[in-house]
Amino acid sequence: MKIPREIAQEIVEEISTEINEHINFMNEEGIIIASTDPKRIGVLHEGAQKIITEKLPELYITPEMETKTTRCGINLPLIVEDEIVGVIGITGKKKRVAKYGNIVRRMTEIMVEASIQNETRRYDRRVIYRFLDEWVTNENINSNPIFISRGHSLGIDVTRSYRVMVLYFTDFTKLSATMLGQRKLDEMEQLIRQLMAQETGVLYLRKPPKQILLVSWRETKELLALAQCIRENLEQTYQAQIKIGIDSSKNTPRDVSLRLHQAEKAAAIILHGEIDTAEYDHLNIDLFLHDIQLTTMDEYLRKLFPDLSPQEVKTYVSLVEAYFTYDGSLTKISEALFMHKNTLQYKLKKMATITGLDIRRPSQAAPYYMALTFYNILKSIHLTD
Repeated sequence: MKIPREIAQEIVEEISTEINEHINFMNEEGIIIASTDPKRIGVLHEGAQKIITEKLPELYITPEMETKTTRCGINLPLIVEDEIVGVIGITGKKKRVAKYGNIVRRMTEIMVEASIQNETRRYDRRVIYRFLDEWVTNENINSNPIFISRGHSLGIDVTRSYRVMVLYFTDFTKLSATMLGQRKLDEMEQLIRQLMAQETGVLYLRKPPKQILLVSWRETKELLALAQCIRENLEQTYQAQIKIGIDSSKNTPRDVSLRLHQAEKAAAIILHGEIDTAEYDHLNIDLFLHDIQLTTMDEYLRKLFPDLSPQEVKTYVSLVEAYFTYDGSLTKISEALFMHKNTLQYKLKKMATITGLDIRRPSQAAPYYMALTFYNILKSIHLTD
C-alpha cells in the first residue's frame, strides 16, 4: 500500500506543529518521502528499513548508531489493515522524543487511514463520473445491455426516466484563473455535491465549466425548488451566483444526452443575463437567437437603427423593452416611462420611420424582439453602452 508523498508531507507538517519536533515519514521501502527537513527527502533511512525487514515494534537510533542518512531519534512502524505501510520517525534525544512515540504513531495511522478512505472515495467518484459522462454524451446508450449491467454494478438504473439540470457558476472564468479561485470553485462544487447527496434519486456529474444533475423523474416545480435550494446555499456560504438550465418536462424521450442538450440550451439563454433559472419548455425564439455570432448581433442593431448614436439606440431599445413588457398597452407603457400618451405615440411613429418597421403591427414586431435580445446580450458582456 503506497502512501502519496503529498499526503505524507501534510501529515508530518501537522504533527510537527503539534509537538514542535522534526518528523520524518518513510515509505514501505524505508525511503524518506516526507520530512520537516527537506534535505532528507529521497534518501534511504537504514533504521526504517531495519524495522520493515525485521518487523520490529520500534527502533531508537542512539548517537552511536547514527549514519549519514540516519539520525538519533525514535522510529515506529505504521500498521494499517495488518500491513506495514511505512515508518514514522521523530528526530531527537531519547529522553525528549520517546514520550511522543506511540501517540505520534497512532495519530499518523489514523491520518493515513483517513487519507486512504478519502482516496478510495475519490476513486469511486471518478469511476461514477466516467460512467455518467459516457451516458450523457452517447445517444440511446441506455438501451445497451452491457451499459445497463455496468450501471447496476454502480447502483445506477439507466433504464429509468431522468430529468436533467445544468449549472454554471457566473464567475467560473474569473475564479478558474487563480489558485485561490480554483479552491473556491472546488469548495462550491463540494457543497453542491453534498446537497445532492441528501436528495433521493439525484446523480451529480462534474464536467467543467458546468455541473450536471440527473434527477429521477419529477415535475418541473420540484426541480425549481431544488435549484432554489442550491442558489440559496451558494449565496449564503460563498456569496456566489449560479445559472441553471432545466430540460423539457415532456416525458419522452428517456435519452439523457438529448435532455442535456435541452438543459444546456436553456442555461445558455440566461448565462449573461439577470435571470437565474430557465426552463427549456419556455423557450421560443430564444432557441436560435443565442447561436448567432456577436458581430452579427451588432450589425443587426446598426442596420435596424441606422446612423443613430449609442445613446439614441439605448433610448429606443428602452421603448421597445417597455412595449413588450406591457404587451403593447399604451397606458401602462406611458405610465412606466413617465411619458404622455401623445408623446409615446409620436416616439413610436418616429421609430417606425427610422427602422421602416412598425412595432404596433404584429407582423413587424418580431425584428424588434430580436433587437432587444441582441442588445441585452451585448450589454451583458459590455460590448454596447
